[in-house]
Amino acid sequence: MHLVVARDATLERILDVTFPVWNDGLTRKAYGQLNDAQMRTSWGHAHLHRLALVDESGTLLSSAKRYRLRAVLRGRPVRVCGIGAVFTAPDARGRGYASELVARLVQEARQEGAEFAMLFSEIGPAFYERLSFQAVPLDEVSLAVERKDGAPAMLVRAGGESDLPALASMHAARAAASSFTLQRDPSYIQFSLARKRLRAGLAPPGVRHVEFYVAEEGASAVAYVILSINEQGWTLDEAGDRDPAAARLGAMLQVLVAREPSSAQPAIRAWWPRTFPVPPQLKMTRTGRSRDQLMMRPLADSPLPGDDVFYWRGDVF
Repeated sequence: MHLVVARDATLERILDVTFPVWNDGLTRKAYGQLNDAQMRTSWGHAHLHRLALVDESGTLLSSAKRYRLRAVLRGRPVRVCGIGAVFTAPDARGRGYASELVARLVQEARQEGAEFAMLFSEIGPAFYERLSFQAVPLDEVSLAVERKDGAPAMLVRAGGESDLPALASMHAARAAASSFTLQRDPSYIQFSLARKRLRAGLAPPGVRHVEFYVAEEGASAVAYVILSINEQGWTLDEAGDRDPAAARLGAMLQVLVAREPSSAQPAIRAWWPRTFPVPPQLKMTRTGRSRDQLMMRPLADSPLPGDDVFYWRGDVF
């Protein structure tokens, strides 16, 4: 068996077999366009690859995405191998191909100097625990926004590419107190935002859309929010605020909710990092474990992070 970068017919085969599971409402053509467009972004081209485990004849056995990530562990920069979309076609299951694929990815990552492998499991922890991964807790919450008589008097505008350095700076400052977080430079944030917009843009009209807003002072972004919106409500994909109390973020959400004062407040869900303050205008109405479970495996002598991982829902892979 060989581990190879998936191209041409092998890539199309992967897309064919994974489409029924992860199409997210897209057509097969749009699903392929989404994959291609992510790979063409500046960050995706350098850091994201589809890999395939194939036999001697080139037949696909199992596949996954590999993300070469940089993170901060207790104040120290580390390299991380992100593993996503692990999949074996139904007619090839039960032969250990997925386990072999993950083992080879882990081995390569260790040789490249990565200190952790990381993935998100939709199938519970048992399979990946057998491969030495351990669950790391993340908090999933529902949020309620305190309504005001009218919207707060603050400027909220659409965010743009020129705001991305400010977003990266806000993230670094807010996440500094946590035991683990991604290094989110402007190119990574652009990739993450482009992926969300592509998924929305390629879906049927009206199914979902993405909103990116900033609050600014002195022509500089000082708070921001990125929302994914569908018929179930709002998902707060990520946010930031230079204010230590995150009051600007709370006021921004008040402004956005006030756009439709006669409508019921939408359901708002988020992953909320434990070191990120809850704005005074918000109330957490439910806290529990996330459905997608973050799992990590040390590849060196580094200990796993604590229960204060700083990770936004929009960065799931």
